[in-house]
Amino acid sequence: MRHTLTLTVFGLSILMTGCGRDGLLRTKGQLLKGDQPFVPPEGEFIEITFVPIPPDGKPATDYYYADVDQATGTFWPAGKTRKGMPPGKYRVAVELMKKKKDQFGGKFDAVNSPFVFDVDSQTKEIVIDLDKR
Repeated sequence: MRHTLTLTVFGLSILMTGCGRDGLLRTKGQLLKGDQPFVPPEGEFIEITFVPIPPDGKPATDYYYADVDQATGTFWPAGKTRKGMPPGKYRVAVELMKKKKDQFGGKFDAVNSPFVFDVDSQTKEIVIDLDKR
């Protein structure tokens, strides 16, 4: 009985932190502008990409795209498998797309974005306010 209780508590703790059995994270995020949820104008959409910052300083070899709820400004890292991304340090790129062109002019792209986060199983939420760099 004690073994079953321990496994149940362990399993629940993993689910609550957004970390799956394979170690990938689906940490919730919120995109804001002026402390309010940022919702793109009609005909435009937000793309969010997590760009790993390797500890050895080498360029990232893979990016992790996010699922973005365009109506609420919330997002979750999805990655290629749609199961999330590994823990680590990330630069978060934010692009406002209209007709395949970034309306932010690259200000928050994979190279220029000032939004850098250490993300692990303890990270409750990633908040990006476009007005607060």
